Amino acid sequence: MQNFINNPFYIKNHIPIISFFLGTFLLIVFALTRVDTLLYYGLMYIFAAIIVNIIYSIYLIIITYQKKISFEETVSRLGITMVNIPITFLYIYIVFNVIL
Repeated sequence: MQNFINNPFYIKNHIPIISFFLGTFLLIVFALTRVDTLLYYGLMYIFAAIIVNIIYSIYLIIITYQKKISFEETVSRLGITMVNIPITFLYIYIVFNVIL
């Protein structure tokens, strides 16, 4: 389990950050091109990102209790992960009410 704690995905919180940037990239490309296929890929990406971020959040909680990691550290990581939720709703609103 020590390998997980030293893993750069845990240390730098890459999963929610990558999730945010990929979603933002899809939104920008869709806004510029308005290709309908990107809308489909974007919706599929939302579902995949939700699943990955939920799994990551659950794993953070489990690893916190198993390895006695600082609760404040875990809360900050979970906070970064949970910030993606309102951003996702904002992006959905932008696509369906502003762009389309």
